Amino acid sequence: MYEIIIRNGNVIDGTGKPAFRADIAIDGGRIMAIGDLSAYRGKDEYDADGKYVVPGFIDIHTHSDKTLETYPRAESRILQGVTTEVGGNCGISPFPINPEYIEDLKVYEGGNLTWKWNDISSFLDYMEDVGTSTNFGCLAGHGSIRMAVMGYSADEASKDQLMAMRKLAAETIRGGALGISSGLIYPPGSYSNTSEMIYVLDALKENGGFYATHMRNERENLVESVQESIHVAKEAGVPLEISHHKSLHAPLHGIAVKETTRLIEEAIESGLDVKCDQYPYSASATTLSSDIPYWAFEGGFDELVKRLRDPATRARLKEEADASHEGRWQNISVSYLASEKNKWMIGKFVTEIGQILGKSPADVVFDLVDEEHNQVNEVDFGMSEDDIEFIMQKPYVMPGSDGEAYSLDFPGQPHPRNFGTFPRIIAYYCRDRKLFTLEEAIRKMTSLPASRIGLDDRGVLKEQMWADIVVFDLEKLQSLPTYEEPKQPCAGIDHVFVNGVLTAENGRHTGVRAGKIIRR
Repeated sequence: MYEIIIRNGNVIDGTGKPAFRADIAIDGGRIMAIGDLSAYRGKDEYDADGKYVVPGFIDIHTHSDKTLETYPRAESRILQGVTTEVGGNCGISPFPINPEYIEDLKVYEGGNLTWKWNDISSFLDYMEDVGTSTNFGCLAGHGSIRMAVMGYSADEASKDQLMAMRKLAAETIRGGALGISSGLIYPPGSYSNTSEMIYVLDALKENGGFYATHMRNERENLVESVQESIHVAKEAGVPLEISHHKSLHAPLHGIAVKETTRLIEEAIESGLDVKCDQYPYSASATTLSSDIPYWAFEGGFDELVKRLRDPATRARLKEEADASHEGRWQNISVSYLASEKNKWMIGKFVTEIGQILGKSPADVVFDLVDEEHNQVNEVDFGMSEDDIEFIMQKPYVMPGSDGEAYSLDFPGQPHPRNFGTFPRIIAYYCRDRKLFTLEEAIRKMTSLPASRIGLDDRGVLKEQMWADIVVFDLEKLQSLPTYEEPKQPCAGIDHVFVNGVLTAENGRHTGVRAGKIIRR
C-alpha cells in the first residue's frame, strides 16, 4: 500500500529521454516506485491514461519574493504547473537590510511586504512560517546589496565600499541565497561598473551559486551587453544566467539575437557555463519608473520626486525620455497601481491616458510614479516573434516567467506570463509550432533549471526524488491567460502535486501549502 499511485501515465522523466508508460507511487512526499505497479494499491489513486506525467515545472526567474507573503497559495504559479520558483531576480531582493536605507529598499523592492526580517536567513525562516504552495528559493540582488552600502549614490564604489558589498554578498549566499542577480538597467544597480560586478561576484567562487543578470541594455546595445555579461562571468569565474534574453530594438530584430547567441555559444565552447531564460511573449513588463532616465534616481525616491516636481529638471527629463521613447510610448500600458483614484488607467496605454487627461505620455509617467510612490507597473510591446522562436530553440535556454505569485482575484491587469508561461510553450510552441519535441520542452522546464540552481532532488522523475508532479492532457492543454484577461487558470492540467501533496485539480487550487523553502 502506497499513499498515492498515479496509474497508466505517459511518463516524461525530465531528462530528455523518450516518454514511457508507467505507474508512479508516492509515499512521504517522495517518489517510491516507477513501473508496473498493478500488484500494489494506493490510498488515493489517479488514472492518467492518455495523459502525460512530468516533473513539476521550475520557474528560475520570478519576483515572487514581493508577493508570496500576500498570496502564499500562488495560484498564478500552481495552476500552470509551476511547483518550484526562484525569486530575487533583476538585482532586487528584500535583503540585505541597512536601517539607514530601509525606506528606499521598500520602494525598490515594491509589493506590500511586512518586513518582519533583518537578513536572508530570517526572511527564509519567515516564509517557511507563512507556508507556501510552491517550493521557493531566492537570489540575492546586487542592487539591494549596493543600496545597503551606498544607498542610491551614483558614485563609483570606493575600495572599502567594494569590500563591504562583497562581504554582504558572501553572507547572503551563506545564509541560503541560491546566487546573485543584477539589474543593470535599474538604479542603483545601473550605477555600477564592470569592475564592481566582478569584485562582488567573487563571493560566489568561495560560497557557490550562479550569477543571473538583467543586462545593462536589451535594445540598441544588446550585443555589447551580452559581451559585458560574458566578460564579467569569465573574470569572476562563475556560472552565468542571462535573464529573459530578448531584443527590444525593432531595427535590430532578426539580427541582434543571432549575434548574441553566437557569442554565447562561443563562450560555452570555451568552457564557460552560460545559460539563458526567456518568457514566450512579445511584450515585456516592468515598473513604469524604468522609463525615467537613470540619473534622476540618485539619492533615492524622495530626490526623484523633487526632480519630477522641479519645472526645469522635469523639462530636461521629459526631453530625454521622449528621445529614448521615440515610437515607443504607444506600446506601453499600465498594468498595476494601488490607488483607487487612478485605477481607471489599468489596461490603458500611456498615450491613451494622455489624450484623456490632456497630458504628454512622459507627463503621464512622471505623475503616476510620483502619485503612486513608484508602485506602478507597465506592459511594453516591443519584441519580434521570430526572435522569440529563434532563442527558444537553443538547448541552453529555459523558460522563466519573470512573473509573480498572484491570486486569481489579484487587483490589476498583469502580464499573462504570470499565469500562462509554461503551458504556452508546450501547447503553442511545442505541440502546434513543433519547434522541439515534448521531451525537450519538459527538459527545458525541469532538469535544466534544476541543474542550474543546484537541485539534486527535484526536476526529474525517479525514485527518492521529491514528488513534484504535473499531469496534463496534451490535446486539451491551453494557455488561456491573455493581455486583456490574464487572471485565468490554464486548461488541460489535471493534477499538480507539490512534495507529494495534491495542490491543484482540474484548474482549481486545493488550498494546501505543501511547498518547501529551498536554501543553498
